[in-house]
Amino acid sequence: MSQAPLSAPPIVAAFSSTAAPPSAAHLAAHPVAGQAGGEVRLSGEGFPAHGRVVFTFHGRPVGDTTADAVGRFAEVPVRVPESFGDAAPGTRFAIGATSGPVSAETRFVLTR
Repeated sequence: MSQAPLSAPPIVAAFSSTAAPPSAAHLAAHPVAGQAGGEVRLSGEGFPAHGRVVFTFHGRPVGDTTADAVGRFAEVPVRVPESFGDAAPGTRFAIGATSGPVSAETRFVLTR
């Protein structure tokens, strides 16, 4: 008489991570290059609905807005800080947008 094969105990896996999932937010600047003191218009999507979005230029706060009901904003004007006028033409800076844990960034090139 043959015995039925023993079944293996179920495998239980537990995962823990402190890393945040990748952000689905996007940020665009227009124009993508310009002078210190010049105006840049920012548009974005994927932010929390009705959330306050804070803009930074190379880490320095330059403005904010409130996302709409679907987490978007469009053509929000901010100024490139005058203090960046000493940077060499062609220097690339990051423009950031943050709302709570959600953030996105885009690049901006200084033309002088």
